[in-house]
Amino acid sequence: MWQMKLINKLKQTKFAALLKKTIIYDVHKKNQRRRRAVRLSGNKSLSKGLVMDKVDVVITTKCNLLCDGCSHLMPYYKNPSHLDKDRVIASMGKLAEAADWFDHFNILGGEPFLHPDLKYIIEEIPTEKSRLVQVLTNALIIPSDPELFDVMRRKDVHVVISPYPSNEKTRERLVAVLEKEHVAWNYYDRPWTDYGEPRDYHRSPRECKRQFFQCDEVCKNLLDGKLYYCFRCAHISDLGICQHRKGEAVDLLKNTTAQNRKQIRRLMRRHKPLAACRYCLMGTEQNGYISRGK
Repeated sequence: MWQMKLINKLKQTKFAALLKKTIIYDVHKKNQRRRRAVRLSGNKSLSKGLVMDKVDVVITTKCNLLCDGCSHLMPYYKNPSHLDKDRVIASMGKLAEAADWFDHFNILGGEPFLHPDLKYIIEEIPTEKSRLVQVLTNALIIPSDPELFDVMRRKDVHVVISPYPSNEKTRERLVAVLEKEHVAWNYYDRPWTDYGEPRDYHRSPRECKRQFFQCDEVCKNLLDGKLYYCFRCAHISDLGICQHRKGEAVDLLKNTTAQNRKQIRRLMRRHKPLAACRYCLMGTEQNGYISRGK
């Protein structure tokens, strides 16, 4: 198609970042998502559906590490807590009613294995609408609940392990347990991106717009019943550092399915900077790579 030819021609130029937020690019990516959904699910009815690339579901802000550079800002929570199981399940259900397909459906925290109701939450994941379901862990906790392993097998959950210097011994034990229980797993060993401290960098509206154009975050974040444009926006808002503006999050539990579907589409096609952009380095020249965890 001509849109693809134009993208290929311009992707190495200074216009590439701007192109990623244009209607042309949006149409092209939307068509790609539709084709992928049909290919992966075998359901032709999804060709006109609402397809989401990645969704992170936060179930706890408690973590057994306090890593410098944590992109999800866990060290900034003074009173970390587990999110209510019923509220998490209800919000996942509302999201699943509104969307037709998820390429990645991730459960994370904090440390998700700290949550006492993890097995009940996994049980309600919309796996019939998800290509890949993952639980992200720092591998410092070795679960032993046979019911948890059973539900992870039935739901075809993949455990994603982040290798840190502090978990070298425990991650080997975790891998041994997962293999014994026939639960899929893999390592996530990419370098961390530096999102910076959650402080106001005092960028002008023009600078924020340029930053948003250059930001390549595609993962939406579900936190305490609200679907946010990105995880940085979610946690900055949850911590009270900067409140999100209208249109930057979808309150799933207060809306009807039709309202959620409409607002999620609008959120995914957003072309304006977020209030949280001023509190983040992603998409700026200051953004780089840092060491991973403790």
